[in-house]
Amino acid sequence: MPVEFWFTYNNGEETLRLPVNPSEWKVSAGSANETVSVQKLGQVTVIQNPVLRTYELSSHFPRHYGPYCAYRDIPPPRRGIDQLEKWKNSGFPVQFVVITSEQHKEITVPVTIESLSYREIAGDVGSIYYELTLREFKYTKPRTVETKQESGETVAEISNKGQRPKASVKPKTYTVKAGDTLWAIDRRVGVPYEKIAAANGIKPPYTIRPNQVLVIP
Repeated sequence: MPVEFWFTYNNGEETLRLPVNPSEWKVSAGSANETVSVQKLGQVTVIQNPVLRTYELSSHFPRHYGPYCAYRDIPPPRRGIDQLEKWKNSGFPVQFVVITSEQHKEITVPVTIESLSYREIAGDVGSIYYELTLREFKYTKPRTVETKQESGETVAEISNKGQRPKASVKPKTYTVKAGDTLWAIDRRVGVPYEKIAAANGIKPPYTIRPNQVLVIP
């Protein structure tokens, strides 16, 4: 199975698989530790929580399919760039997903698109080359404190009203998009691909087609 680079948005309602895999991608995991001077001890390092990771990658949206493409039904370059720009400006995180060929291992991390730059170059008119910087996103669960009277005393307790709702709900059906595989759908909806295949009468090599509606068991 080849390596796949995906972005998903709004619990999988919108997806984009990169048509050309980056030749390399960089992960930076820095530290927010502080060094302070303490009398008679000298310098002391105060260990802080790890800072958010950043991911940097570059590739291109080709105008035409070529042997270097990850799949055949590639999106038009402008559509791919517009999709990334829309997510960048949305104010919400996207899921960055990398599926590797080594025993189907996967990296899935919520990120914000911090920067997106792109250009066209001479000799490849119509293709768009881009650079992306992503920053890891941490979901927070805001809480409020409520007070009430019990036996003449004021009692404070943490309210659950501010808790972040569940990020995803398993859909009953899924419409196949260009570039989808059963394995990728498995990761997106949280149902093993074998069960999806069995529920839809799909047998090895598990071929699916765009706009096909799959029942999610």
